[in-house]
Amino acid sequence: MVKYRHIPPTQFMKGFEAAARLESFSRAAEEIGLTQSAISHQMRLLEGQIGQPLFLRIGREVRLTDAGRDYHRTVRRCLEMMEEGYRRLEPYRKPGSVVIYAPRDVTRRWLLQRLPLLKTAVPACEPWLDTSGTAIDFETMEVDIAIIHAHEPPVGSESLLIANGNLSPVAAPALAQTLRDPADLLTASLIHEEGPIGWADWLADRGIAPDAVWRGSNFSDSDIALAAAELGQGVALASVFLARDALAAGNLMQPFPTTLDTGRGWFAISSPARLKDGDVRGVWDWLQTQAAGGA
Repeated sequence: MVKYRHIPPTQFMKGFEAAARLESFSRAAEEIGLTQSAISHQMRLLEGQIGQPLFLRIGREVRLTDAGRDYHRTVRRCLEMMEEGYRRLEPYRKPGSVVIYAPRDVTRRWLLQRLPLLKTAVPACEPWLDTSGTAIDFETMEVDIAIIHAHEPPVGSESLLIANGNLSPVAAPALAQTLRDPADLLTASLIHEEGPIGWADWLADRGIAPDAVWRGSNFSDSDIALAAAELGQGVALASVFLARDALAAGNLMQPFPTTLDTGRGWFAISSPARLKDGDVRGVWDWLQTQAAGGA
């Protein structure tokens, strides 16, 4: 069976949608730029293909049949989706467009603040930030550079280490200053993030039995967990990389200097083919200047 064999020509769908909405073949023809007879002919061909009448002809006006009203909802939705798809392609047509994928927390906490520096370093670049969370495949996706959190970059990719994934307690200054010893965390309000490594691991690494660290709020988003810590709602076990700007601004403090090595890092990855583009290479070189592998 031929796939999509019941789908009429797009021009017929546009004519039908206009005629149904305006209740007039002549007004639909004027809107689309055809003659009234052309629209009328298209609608008869469309009705013949579908196998039932879509319009009731009443003098110079037309009214939808029940089947026509049902079909109009489908056609209007399909045309809107096609128009939306076209608009979404606009960034691809921009000269200098570089699609940078990064998780939301990295984009919000690190990349966003550095976009002016990127624009200064690569003036022709028009960055397009993708935070969709989709698994990256350079062969099938329009992604030029991706920032990922992993133990090591994928085999076969070009990569550079932006920062390691060390974790450290962070808190708003007023709360941080009340913490004198890591054991104080056992009675503090803690902020938990979803993930394989958490407070129990950090405390165990300090030689503290983590029997009472399950209290507190849980978050699935690192950015929001850091925001909660900035608001004084608890102590977060955060990526030092993601917390860097908040620490530099004084919104957060590290009550203890020790960090937990997670064995993971934040890597920028790309493909050799994508890096042949001058603007993509410019962004890549800029990322190298921003890398902080010891963070």
